[in-house]
Amino acid sequence: MERESHLQSSLFVLCGDHGMNDAGNHGGSSIGETSPALLFISPKFQTKGMQRESPVQAASSMQYYRTVEQADITPTLSGLLGIPIPLNNLGVFIPELLSMWDHGPQRIHILLENAKQLLNTVKATFPGYAFDPKSNPPDCDSGVRTGVEEIQCTWFRVLELLQRSEGIAHPKIELALLHFSKAAQNLMSSTSSNYDLTKLNLGLCISGFAVLISSTATYRTVLKFRNATVFLILSTLGYGAMMFASSYVEEEQQFWYWIFTGWMFYLHIRLFNKQSIFLSCESASKKRYRLSAPSIAKAASPACLSICQRILRRWNQTGQKFTGEPDIARTFLSKRPIALWSLVILTYADTCLHLVLAVPSSRAWRLAAVTVTMVAFIFKVNFVASDSPELFHTSSLEWIGNINVSLVSQARLVFGGIALLIIFLICVNKMASSSHSRQRPPYIAFHELLTLFLITQSRATNVPLFSIFRSQFYIIHSMDLMDIEVTITSLLSQYMTFFAFGGSNAISSVDLSSAYNGIGSYSVVLVGVLMYISNWAGPIWWASASHLLRPNPTRGERVVRIALLTFHVTASLMSVMAACTALRTHLFIWTVFSPKYLYTVAWSMINHIAINVFSEAALQSLERK
Repeated sequence: MERESHLQSSLFVLCGDHGMNDAGNHGGSSIGETSPALLFISPKFQTKGMQRESPVQAASSMQYYRTVEQADITPTLSGLLGIPIPLNNLGVFIPELLSMWDHGPQRIHILLENAKQLLNTVKATFPGYAFDPKSNPPDCDSGVRTGVEEIQCTWFRVLELLQRSEGIAHPKIELALLHFSKAAQNLMSSTSSNYDLTKLNLGLCISGFAVLISSTATYRTVLKFRNATVFLILSTLGYGAMMFASSYVEEEQQFWYWIFTGWMFYLHIRLFNKQSIFLSCESASKKRYRLSAPSIAKAASPACLSICQRILRRWNQTGQKFTGEPDIARTFLSKRPIALWSLVILTYADTCLHLVLAVPSSRAWRLAAVTVTMVAFIFKVNFVASDSPELFHTSSLEWIGNINVSLVSQARLVFGGIALLIIFLICVNKMASSSHSRQRPPYIAFHELLTLFLITQSRATNVPLFSIFRSQFYIIHSMDLMDIEVTITSLLSQYMTFFAFGGSNAISSVDLSSAYNGIGSYSVVLVGVLMYISNWAGPIWWASASHLLRPNPTRGERVVRIALLTFHVTASLMSVMAACTALRTHLFIWTVFSPKYLYTVAWSMINHIAINVFSEAALQSLERK
């Protein structure tokens, strides 16, 4: 820029997105982390007498020439480039750069446009205040004025100076405009961070009361099953403490992966001790040591479950730090379509087989189950051909994608077929009840239909996960777990599989690809429901599978299950609310903690109440009938 003549009026802007503390960390609220550098470099500064000494001596306060707000960069660049300032920006033009203009009217024009933009923001925020001098202005001579009234008086002062100047630029006008803009910026900034602490504390009290009630309901369970409940309580406390650190919130999946591994270790120890007691009794009675095949399978069950968990952990890399690392879904299967579709076909075939065996006595059921599964598979193939054609490279299923039927119609056929099969099951159950042939409601068939529906709402690369879920289900079923252990296993599996599907606490990770299946026009309710199902497919599956792991539970066992789940979700909600309240001025309050609060609301209101609690109540009412 110094050598080339055509670059003498160029401006080079260098800035950092964040600072860093002495330990090399960023993202916190220390002075070093919240004080990034901002440099304006131009040969024109020398001709304007604006040359500054550089470099300067280091200062512990990180304050060198002057401090500006991060929002000030936007109106400054807008003024320098001659473009409008963004509508809701709260920045003020950096006054040192006004000397880039030789004429006073040009500087006043820049500052006036900035002031008018801030004035519009103030008017929109405080519509009850008038900024026209002809209206009833406040008493600007009195010393007692509110923040908005101060802004009014400052603006009236600007208008008065502009009227007196009669188009002649004057330094006082520049100072008045800068004073108004800075005052408006301070007012709007304080408004945007003016949290209602009363409501925040009230919410904390309500959530704390919910924790107290749920913990009271689980008191007897803690005394009866001390080891399992202590594990759950310690996990919940650790999860609550983790919510106060932004990095742990971003990498929450690691917590659930390790907690699930710890739970598998606990089950392994418990089953090993139980097996040792059995062998000791057998040795004492028969004077010899014998280990049967079923006992070996039970002893190996936690290890097999851990292997499945390890595969789930590497299926989708999520979070912030490791999201770009190689994984199974995006790195391995995406480059090997034949392997991907082999696993997808295997999953659909397995689901179809379980559907057929759910009601083996009915030929109509078997035919309908096979037909609906085939239609669902064809829809998945066509959907992937349209959404992710790269997954069909060297695939032998491309001919299916040539079916001349819209994806909306295909999805509706799948959903309609599943609905008809549900109606068929309900009719069969009523006929069995009327003929006094009392039998357990067909939970297995309902669960398999739910599995087919969840597969339809999942990405193709995530479809094989349901085969892993089924393997885990049979392993857990063979372990003869107690009811409380099934509840904890289901709870941990719900959270773990949410992240295994690629979910995270970032809004950007919400998957919308299957939210419009079968919908011809936008509907906020239908799209919202399908979006939730596609993102919470794993937790929904395990919430349903947990009912099959507990045949004929008593009313007391149902109450304990709901109480334990409620204790965890209320304690988690209270922890997140406390973290958002305590860290409301944190640098990442809107990018990390607030999204986490929204996810926690979804876990509490939808997954817990609508899925866990409602399904438990529905099954109990069916058993009564």
